[in-house]
Formats: sequence, structure tokens, C-alpha cells
Amino acid sequence: MRNNLCLAALSVVGLLSPSAHGAELLVNGSFESAVQLNADGYCYQGWSGQDCGAISGWNGVLPLQIAATSTFWGNPGVLAGFDASLGHQVAAIQNTYNLQQAVTVTGGTYALQWLDAGRPAFDDQQYEVRFSGTILGTFDVQAGQAWSLHQATFTAPAGLHLLEFAGVGAQTDGTVFLDNIRLTAVSAVPEPASSALLLAGLGLVAGVARRSARLNSRSSSPARCSCA
Repeated sequence: MRNNLCLAALSVVGLLSPSAHGAELLVNGSFESAVQLNADGYCYQGWSGQDCGAISGWNGVLPLQIAATSTFWGNPGVLAGFDASLGHQVAAIQNTYNLQQAVTVTGGTYALQWLDAGRPAFDDQQYEVRFSGTILGTFDVQAGQAWSLHQATFTAPAGLHLLEFAGVGAQTDGTVFLDNIRLTAVSAVPEPASSALLLAGLGLVAGVARRSARLNSRSSSPARCSCA
């Protein structure tokens, strides 16, 4: 009976922690989708003659997709901190251009992480990360900077939001490389169906506890003797 009680309690703990799975909320955060790279190993989204077509999941103002081996862009894959887990392509933004993706969330606390690096031998690049217009941070990337991990945790209400990586500052030929952008729930608001399931689980725990108490009470009662 105690085992049944523990199993029921574990089921409720799972319901209370809907974010434990950490499902990825973004599309193509690793930027491995482009098939229209030019001879120099890159393309812009929305630039005639050098157009990527669609960068799956993403849009914005002239975002770039670049092969990690593109010598034209300073071989992003050679910069310190790059490894095989980052794949064969990276994204990039320049000057005051941007990269963005619309994402729907259920409401709660979210964790965003990404990697950035700087194009060698060109200007430094400053950029902001925004979620529905709120600035999560401003970052300065030096030319030739190694790949660095960044993280931000924030809360957001349920609904459709816009995640943006937007170039800012006065640079005239700066570039920031981006890769492995991930957005996951830290603690999400349970949906109605989950709430109903949670209540059912709590009812099950209460019922098992009452039954266990009755059985324990019976087993501990003194034995009665019948005399002839």
C-alpha cells in the first residue's frame, strides 16, 4: 500500500513540474537549413542575387546564413570555442540589421541561451536581444572574438511573442555570428487539461492515504476473544 501511495505522489510531482521536459520552443536554432549558399559560402535573406530564400523559422532585415568554412567571412568554424556540435552553418547579423522569430508560449518563466562570435579583421559589433520589445541584454562582440555562451532568464505571459537579435551602435562593417539559439520553459503555467489532471492526481493521493489509514487502524486494534 505504501508503494501505491508513493507512485501516486510521484505522478502528482510530475504534474506540478510541466517544464521538467524542457522542450525546445524555437525552430531551426542551429541554422542548418540553407541550401542556396553562394560560391563564397553565404547568403542573405531578402537580398536579390544573394538570397537564401527562407531561413527556416527565421526572418528579419537581411539576416545572413554562413558556412562555418567560409573564408570570405573569416572561417567562423575556426574561431576558438567552435566544435562539431555547432554543425556546418551559422547565422549572422550586421550593423543595424536583425534576425527574429515569432514564438508562442503558454506563460511562465523561460530560459534563452545562444552562442556568439565576431568576424575577424572587421569592425566590432554591438547587438541587443529582445523579447516582445523588452531588452534582455546588450552585447559587444569584438572582431575575431571566440565563440561565447550567453544566457537570459525572463518571464512572459501566454501568447505570441517576437524574439529578436538586433544590431545596434555606430559600426559601419561589423558582424556577429550566432548559433545554437535555444528557448525552453523553466516553469510554465499548466494548461486547463493539465490542471484537471493535477486535481485528479491529488484526489487519488488523498483516497489512497485514507484507505491506508483505515487498514492500519484495523490491523492495530486489539484482538477480541469469545468465551464459551
